[in-house]
Amino acid sequence: MARVQSNFDLKSSYCQPTFNIEKYQSKQTRMKLYHINVSLPLIKLEICVQTKPYDDTGCAHTLEHLIFMGSRNYPQQGYLDYISAQNYSLGTNATTYRDMTTYELTTVNHQSLSTLLPIYLDHIFYPLLLNDCYLTEVHHISGETGDDAGVVYSEIQASENQPDEILLYSILRDLWSDESPYHYECGGRLESIRNELTLDKIKKFHQKFYIPNNVAIILCGGGININEILQILNKYEQENFFQYDNCQKFSSEYLLNENQRKKPKLNDDKFPFIHIKSASFDENSTLLNLNIKNNQQSIDATKLSVQLTTNEATESSFCDSELMVSHEDSSTPPSPNSVLPTSETDSAIFQRNMNEYKEICYPVEDNDENLGQVAFGYRLESIYEMEIYTALDVLLTTLFDEDISIFYKEFIELPNTLCSLIDHDWFNYPQRVLTITFEGVEIDNLTIVADKYSSVLYSILNSQIDNDQFYKQLQQNIKKKIELHLNEIENEPFDFLIDLCCLDHISELSISNINNENDNEQHLDKFLQNQKYLESLLNRPILYWHELIKKYLLEWDSTKRTIILLRPSSELLVEQQEQEEQRIAERLDSLSSNDLQKLKDELDQARSNNKKSSCECANISHSLISFNNQLHLPQIEYYSNKDQIDLFHSPTSHFNRYTLHIPLKDLPQDLQLYLPLFSNLLFHTSIQYDDINLDKYHFCELMSRDILSYSVSNGQSSSTPTQSRYVYTHYVDTFIISLQSISNNEIYKNTIDYIRYVLYGTIFNDYKIIIEECEKQLKNLIEALQDGHTIHEAYFNCLINSKDLNNYYHQMNIFLQKNLFEKICKQPNKYQNEIISKLECIQLFILKNLSHMHLTICGNMELIEENWSIIDQFMHESKLKSQIEMKNNEIKEKYTPTLPSLSSSVTIIGNQHEESGYVIRWTRLPICPKDIVSLLIFSNYLDMENGPLWTACRTNGYSYGVAFDFDIETNLILISINQCSQLKLAYTSAIETLKNLIEQKIPLDSKRINAARNLTICMLTEHLATLGRITSVCIRSYLNTYSIEKYQHLLNEINSFIYNEDIILKIIEKYLSPLIDDNQSSTLILVNTNKMKETQGFLHKEHNIKNIILIKDVVKHLCR
Repeated sequence: MARVQSNFDLKSSYCQPTFNIEKYQSKQTRMKLYHINVSLPLIKLEICVQTKPYDDTGCAHTLEHLIFMGSRNYPQQGYLDYISAQNYSLGTNATTYRDMTTYELTTVNHQSLSTLLPIYLDHIFYPLLLNDCYLTEVHHISGETGDDAGVVYSEIQASENQPDEILLYSILRDLWSDESPYHYECGGRLESIRNELTLDKIKKFHQKFYIPNNVAIILCGGGININEILQILNKYEQENFFQYDNCQKFSSEYLLNENQRKKPKLNDDKFPFIHIKSASFDENSTLLNLNIKNNQQSIDATKLSVQLTTNEATESSFCDSELMVSHEDSSTPPSPNSVLPTSETDSAIFQRNMNEYKEICYPVEDNDENLGQVAFGYRLESIYEMEIYTALDVLLTTLFDEDISIFYKEFIELPNTLCSLIDHDWFNYPQRVLTITFEGVEIDNLTIVADKYSSVLYSILNSQIDNDQFYKQLQQNIKKKIELHLNEIENEPFDFLIDLCCLDHISELSISNINNENDNEQHLDKFLQNQKYLESLLNRPILYWHELIKKYLLEWDSTKRTIILLRPSSELLVEQQEQEEQRIAERLDSLSSNDLQKLKDELDQARSNNKKSSCECANISHSLISFNNQLHLPQIEYYSNKDQIDLFHSPTSHFNRYTLHIPLKDLPQDLQLYLPLFSNLLFHTSIQYDDINLDKYHFCELMSRDILSYSVSNGQSSSTPTQSRYVYTHYVDTFIISLQSISNNEIYKNTIDYIRYVLYGTIFNDYKIIIEECEKQLKNLIEALQDGHTIHEAYFNCLINSKDLNNYYHQMNIFLQKNLFEKICKQPNKYQNEIISKLECIQLFILKNLSHMHLTICGNMELIEENWSIIDQFMHESKLKSQIEMKNNEIKEKYTPTLPSLSSSVTIIGNQHEESGYVIRWTRLPICPKDIVSLLIFSNYLDMENGPLWTACRTNGYSYGVAFDFDIETNLILISINQCSQLKLAYTSAIETLKNLIEQKIPLDSKRINAARNLTICMLTEHLATLGRITSVCIRSYLNTYSIEKYQHLLNEINSFIYNEDIILKIIEKYLSPLIDDNQSSTLILVNTNKMKETQGFLHKEHNIKNIILIKDVVKHLCR
């Protein structure tokens, strides 16, 4: 196709079998355009802007929120989302990172894209940034209570004290100087938002960063007319950036002022608590005590003769991320290409490289069970060293990620586990950051874990660990990474390819100018050569991998690495709460009644202005586009319906996915309690099947070699448009095993064998493995139950099933599971016989039900058909196994569970750690199938941007999120409000909005309802847009009976929907009226424990609700 005359030059082009990427850049403004041509039924637009914070005010994040609230040519608040929905798009979304902000839009065709792109760009480059929007969307002080609130403030309030957030924040502050944007929290911190952030600062931040040179437009999907897009961008540049040189000059001046200004420092003595200590490694105490405690032979650290030392190197400084480039010097350790001299692996290395570590406290309620984390952070080399990072990723996976890994054996596979999980993460900054985190660490073991990390690495270098086995695992992981890379491109190309383009754009801006590189030199290919890099690693000797460990994990510059011990602190929680109460009290003392009234009036006026502006969206005329309601899906088809087997053929797929559904109807309640433990142990224990005898290690080694991914679950998550994501209990009485592997004859046979092994040959004779799993799961649950949102939704699922005595969730919820694992771990010997007996009974019960088993296979069916005897033999053997006889005393009932009561219409649960509030209100009534289309559209109308509920909670600044949802499986209608800084106002506003809709005090917006219809169409299409998603739909269709054909039928119905006010009013009366009736609905609220009585009083006084239950500790309440 001939290219149009354009301001944009084609800089590079990359072709792959399943996609190609074209990269353009404007000669006039240096703005970039990436066109990713991939055959998918949707088009995704992402606008990537380089944004770098220089303080903790969160300018980048708050600006991201304000971008959507009106622009120069489209001043109506919410118009971008409104017109996006009208044009069959999912609406907009955005994410703020530490060095960039990305703005997203997903739509169904090119016509929509060409309509929306100029409107989106107008909001990006010319937002209004009004004070009215700042007050509600970012931050304000309530004139009624004196509290701080706002949408952004609510969002940060819910996350700032989370352990993971504190840990990452602490790592990055340690790795980067305060002159770097990576030193700061891009989302903002509450104290800085309150005291330092202003609308004027946000405007200056926009002027500095939101310039064309910093912007990349990324388009991914099929059917994109790139010539038309280039014409649109040509026109936009000519109309808007004819004085672009002045913009660049202003940006440079602002940068200078920003770097020269004095930056306020956070008081580290207040939050988080930081104590600097020297690493306490001592072979005569730490590891000796560790071995005594664990009663197990571990690495012989005494051979290292280590003594305590610390580095004295000074911290490097730099002014901007453009300077974050590795500059090698003569002191740099040898490259991984060199041969590692054995003389360099002695203890002297360790003496030279001992680091100091920092203890960071996170606030948590007083509890003996609280756990900490240990993290190692590294600021490495230039992001362009992708060949090295590919090798490091293989190395880290081999060290940490699997049951057969060295660190798993040394830290988890112990009588008293040192941690519950070891994880490593990459952060793609100009100098790449690596974090290695040990989670679920008991407080007394924090320093032990920190010290043992280095000792284990040195044991590898000193050949105290079997290097032949280590090298074998490395080779297997290289091959597996190649398959994973192929799978990622095949199943979810949108995110993978767009992220690479964002990385290329930001890296180029941050690095090329400093290095004085040729402007024409392109680096995107470095991020697309993953398979090539991996294949080159297959020939690397063991000394290459030793050199990587030595250089990057042990000898890396001490000024560019850190060790953080994250410790729980109830004292910090109490201190923070006392300081917060004192702060609000002092504020109220300083404000007169007139001051408070002025604040209230200003906020009320802002809300009124915002609402008025939003209502004007429908008055703007715009052209309508048509939609072809035929789904153009990734290539997959229903291949065959054999007895108890569904086959789905995807001729282009390189993988096969095998899923077993085994019904477990009438499993006794005393066994239901142990079902999650049984599920977690599968694939992680020894195997005895016919003449096959495999211990856990060798079985896991085979799985790691051949299986790309696997899972064992009880039930499945919400998977259709008619299921609510808030309901966890769909098909919870179905046992599901799923494996994915590369499509070839040998692996196909092996995969079926592995399924056979775990079903018929799993044995539970090694009680040590069982206890290790119990300890690991207990630690995971302890950490999960620190999160208020998790507690809220989990207890909601307990309540909605409270009248169903047979529902398995009563025994399998996280509260009772924690209680079970806690009991076992305290007295493991006492319960040994009982646990093994329960697990074996579950296994027998599963075998007995194999005759009702269903198998679904998705992938290239030519391989399956050619070797059908493998499946046939497996199915025949399963039927024979199901004929076992079970003695009456093998499975029996022992007790009836105590279920949560629903005698109260409102339940308030407390969480001392949670500052935000959460609400779910629900009713249960039959949902008529004929109402589904109208209900889907109406639910999207209620909570879409600037819909009635969105306006009530989000536009008014009361909460971060609000949703209306329904579940046809459980006949639930519900409303959810989350991350509320002002729960009382959010709850009242939402309920009043629903009442006003019922009483017709709020008129229905027909144009917005039509927009909700178009939004629903795009949501439905997006659900099936990639091979990975459509494969999941095929697999789940066995349980939910929601086939692809049903999606097509539903799409046709939605597209033919014509607005009829009477129909919508009937939907409102039928489904909303019971929801707001206190006698027909129930409400679950989670608040800070200190606010439970206050919330109870509010409901009693303002909403006349008297029947309220207060629960301070859900676990104790359920397990009493």
